[in-house]
Amino acid sequence: MEFYEKQLGSVSVDGKLLRRGFTTGTAAAAAAKGAYLLLSTGEVPDIVDVKLQSGLILKIITDTCNYDSNTNTAFCSVKKYAGDDIDVTNQLEIVAKVSYSNEAIIKLTAGEGIGIITRNGLQLGINEPAINPKPRELIFSQFENESENLGLNIEISVPNGKEVAKKTFNPRLGIVGGISILGTTGIVEPMSEDAFKRSLLEELKQKKSEALCFTFGNMGEKNLIARGVAEDKICICSNFIGYMLREASSLGVKKVLLSGHLGKMVKLSGGIFNTHSHIADAKNEIIAANLALLGAPKALIEKVMQCLTAEESISSIREYGYNEVFDILAQKAAQKSHAHTYNEILVETMMFDLKGNLICESNGANTLLEELIR
Repeated sequence: MEFYEKQLGSVSVDGKLLRRGFTTGTAAAAAAKGAYLLLSTGEVPDIVDVKLQSGLILKIITDTCNYDSNTNTAFCSVKKYAGDDIDVTNQLEIVAKVSYSNEAIIKLTAGEGIGIITRNGLQLGINEPAINPKPRELIFSQFENESENLGLNIEISVPNGKEVAKKTFNPRLGIVGGISILGTTGIVEPMSEDAFKRSLLEELKQKKSEALCFTFGNMGEKNLIARGVAEDKICICSNFIGYMLREASSLGVKKVLLSGHLGKMVKLSGGIFNTHSHIADAKNEIIAANLALLGAPKALIEKVMQCLTAEESISSIREYGYNEVFDILAQKAAQKSHAHTYNEILVETMMFDLKGNLICESNGANTLLEELIR
């Protein structure tokens, strides 16, 4: 759509210009703000300004807006726009229902078509609606300039969400009944795998030095920055750890600290260097095999094998007193990564949970971290 293309621009992928889009989180924030504007002014907003956490203001077109005078409730819907990214949620209708509350708080709930968390190991708790933390923040931030006494009830729903969710990973993750409202930056970047790798390599070339940190994405980067590592020492690798290690070796990098969530990092312990779940998803098997080598009871191994995420396995492993397995996994990830570079790069590893707590690290990780901080 030209209206959005002018705002969001395009990226060049294999010689083609592909349009950016916006996330379901941005769509939900726009719908919530649109409904509030209708409720508070009585006027139907054709376009809503959504301020992203980067400071960028996007103009989002509303699809339908209605007001129910009997309940003093406003409704607004926005169609998610994915640009040229391949996304099953493209053009999906996101609806917000907004009404005033007697309490001076903004309460966010989920209606039909939003998934519900039924298993541990995700960013949200069991029975929580699958509106991820960043989209929640984005929705609330649209009202930060309103009165402190403002009280609102906001319900987000996706009329066709239950059907669309069947085409996503939600059922495998224990998210039932609908889609997840997602998005970290609020913007969708369309990229082919090869083009994505080239963009990662460009950053590596810019930042190359004797020692670097590699991590999977924005959360890992923030974690390293919080520990004192400068941004110019951190390279994002996405799922392409093996590719980035080999390129780093060819560029003369001598030391790499690999840092990230247990669910991704444990794959390296099993020699898997493309960590995308479509390529290989053997994290439970890797954890279970190493527990078995420690003589762990069958009951614990079975629990681990039933976990939907690596995060979910942490509490069971600690409950049975097998924390040692985490250190073993960290050391194996470091050794296999070192071998993947034909022993040309010294690799150390640090593994974290979703809250950013350090779970384990390889033997020389802290020493390399201190070197990178200096």
